[in-house]
Amino acid sequence: MNHQSNCSEVRPLMEQQTTRVTSTPRRPASDSFDNSDSNRQRMKKRLRIDDHPPRNEQVEQHQLPTLAPLHHHQHSFNMNVLKRAVTSNLPCFFIIFDASVEPKNIPSSIQVAIMLKKLFVQNQIPIKELSMCVQAGERRSKFAVGDKADFLTLFNWTWPEEIEDKKAEFIKPHTLPDCYALVVRYVPLDINQDIARQQILKIIPAAVGFSSIHYHHRQQSSYDIRFTVRNLEQYQTARELGRLSFGQHYLPLTTFLTGYRLTYCTACRKIGHFRDKCQSPICCRKCLVPYTNGVKHSCQNDTFNCAQCSGSHFSLDSICPIVKKYREDLKLAVDKALNSGAIKRSTPGEVSRPFQQHANDFPLLNQAKVNSQSAWATSDNESLHSHLKKEMSDLVVTIKALSETMIRTEKSFNDLNCRIELQHKSTLLHCNKEWYSNSTLDSVLTKWENNPSHLSNQFIPLNILTYNVQGWGTRALEVMDLIFKVDSPVCVFTEVGELWSSFEVPHFTSFYQKGTHYGGGVMITIGKHLRATRIDTDIENTVIVDIHGLSEQIRIISIYWPQGQIRNLKDLCPFLVKGTILTGDFNATSDEWGSQSTDRRDLGSSLFLEDVFLCDSFHKQAKDGVSHLFMLKRVKRLKLKRRSLLLDWLDLNEQSDN
Repeated sequence: MNHQSNCSEVRPLMEQQTTRVTSTPRRPASDSFDNSDSNRQRMKKRLRIDDHPPRNEQVEQHQLPTLAPLHHHQHSFNMNVLKRAVTSNLPCFFIIFDASVEPKNIPSSIQVAIMLKKLFVQNQIPIKELSMCVQAGERRSKFAVGDKADFLTLFNWTWPEEIEDKKAEFIKPHTLPDCYALVVRYVPLDINQDIARQQILKIIPAAVGFSSIHYHHRQQSSYDIRFTVRNLEQYQTARELGRLSFGQHYLPLTTFLTGYRLTYCTACRKIGHFRDKCQSPICCRKCLVPYTNGVKHSCQNDTFNCAQCSGSHFSLDSICPIVKKYREDLKLAVDKALNSGAIKRSTPGEVSRPFQQHANDFPLLNQAKVNSQSAWATSDNESLHSHLKKEMSDLVVTIKALSETMIRTEKSFNDLNCRIELQHKSTLLHCNKEWYSNSTLDSVLTKWENNPSHLSNQFIPLNILTYNVQGWGTRALEVMDLIFKVDSPVCVFTEVGELWSSFEVPHFTSFYQKGTHYGGGVMITIGKHLRATRIDTDIENTVIVDIHGLSEQIRIISIYWPQGQIRNLKDLCPFLVKGTILTGDFNATSDEWGSQSTDRRDLGSSLFLEDVFLCDSFHKQAKDGVSHLFMLKRVKRLKLKRRSLLLDWLDLNEQSDN
């Protein structure tokens, strides 16, 4: 089988003793793949092979190297048979679950693959991937790998007796495949096979499965030794060296060339077709008697029966003339297909090239361009693409702005953490200094209880932030960055919308009041180091909160007054106390603060503030000079004399309010 070119050249000499010539032509290859009744009749009418051919026919066979011209074999085998002949897949491993495992607990093929992967990870076995995992019976599954190194790792590994608390038996292949086989060439006959085996084991310790190959056509008295190597590194190194030293002999070392695989049926044991194409019952490979379900088969006579020629040998034995002729025809067809590039001999672990599509592989059909207008008023793809590109560019700009805001916010958080750490360290240093300055614990406790030092009060101005958000959902990060930038413990946000609760400001307590529409609403955020109490009110767009913990108690009244809302400022009078701060967005225009004119809303607000309060104006700002007027007023004491006149004026003003 090794080195097929040499075997093909000397085959006629070998066939002088073994080849039997028949006078009938070879059975058509279509008979092997067609199960019709007519083909079966033709198979029955086939003539038997002559057991004693004349001497002159053997001489003629020796003179003609082939029985038929080459064109006779090009249609004898289909492409599936030719591809199977050159395949060399690695053998499979089997896992059989014990009878103690209930049928409902037997895992499927996917579950078996997952269990095997976990088993490999637990035992630190570097397996790349499983190339196959399928069920091969009720309690049996088979799996395989596609890499030669992975196969040797699993072949040499001692498998456990259970997997995931399920008792199972792992069955490995009995022998290594031919892809791990090497051949020592031209071993002299004076070297005994046992001595040669020992010499090979000294050089390659992982060598197993020794067998000798004798060639009758060699002029020199020598033989070859075939063996397999269980270690991939030793196998590759031996291939690179290419020779082995046997005493004074330096013999060549080559790889074993696998013969072409036959296509045969495992049911009827005939060559030329597979089991799925056969309608015959499953037969014994020795006596060809069909199996009976539920009955253990045993051959009655210790004789062999060939399914090809009815001879006394196995159906695939090389001494069968039909099998021998089939191998010759298959070799000619495969060699021709390999030379023409129709098929390619693959090796285990070889990575196939990915599919590459070229420009001219699938040319477009020539179609005439017809200028037609669509029946519906739909936009073309170009306008749609341009619109999508514009939206994508806007989205990129928004994401970039949010990223910058998050960076600034993170920086503010880091600065705040640094200040807290410094304050904490200074406190610890002061306590440690007092601790080590006293000799006893009682003196330290006495000093801490009767601390004569006077703590000076530090007055820090209170910053109040008033900001029109115009949508809390998309501008939450910007608002948070602004809070930490101005270091304001009290913040008033107007026009926050319905998404006010989608984002919480860290270390702040929020108070919210809904507005007249989905985009309105007011929210006050108070730092958690201050104690705040909300005053209940059902006035829309208005939040009232009392803040404690300062040098004096204050009350914050935040207002958002949209253009379409009609409201009475007199509703705030019951909540006005000393130390009240009124702030918010009044949506008013005032000539005094840079607008083009003064509307009645600003006039009414000014009269209300001036007539009702004796107030200090901390801050007034017109946004864009029009449409908005932000006010911050602090109440010292109330003026109650003109309140009734002002409220009457406001009632008249609300009827004509813009």
